Amino acid sequence: MIGRLYFDAILKTDHTLKLTTTEHPVESGPNVVDHSYMEPSEVSMEIGVSDSAVNPANFGKGARSVTAFNELAKLQASGEPFTVITRLKIYRNMVIGTLTAPDDFSTMHALKAFVMMHEVPMVETQTVTISPRASAQPQKTGSTNSGAKQPDASPPQQSILRQAAGNLGISIF
Repeated sequence: MIGRLYFDAILKTDHTLKLTTTEHPVESGPNVVDHSYMEPSEVSMEIGVSDSAVNPANFGKGARSVTAFNELAKLQASGEPFTVITRLKIYRNMVIGTLTAPDDFSTMHALKAFVMMHEVPMVETQTVTISPRASAQPQKTGSTNSGAKQPDASPPQQSILRQAAGNLGISIF
């Protein structure tokens, strides 16, 4: 099931779960790994819908294959996250990234489509109230004593053109 769509056949399902580790090179030996995190899940399905009304309640009668393709395209274009139910796992917050449907003599009265879906990680925001006392001077931060400042005694540098003009006795403004 993709969203609320049921298909006549699920021909193939590929599940991709990936753990990424952060690596840092060191002078000698293997890289140091100090963190890992899960990438968003990916699920691809090869689905089939026949124009013969095996289950007319889902896509109606007649050109069910065209209706199924249009429903998948509409779900993709909406960008709204949905749930995918497979035999191995239930995936929430999924969107369709790629929808591919070959149209040739073998699919004249059916739909055979490849649907690639990606998880969209969701977060919840929280509002925090800070007391006025703590934020009375938010722009003021700690300071560092960098010692006494000494004026620069060297003369200001002049451009090469000004130096050459000065050597020739010419004044440049």
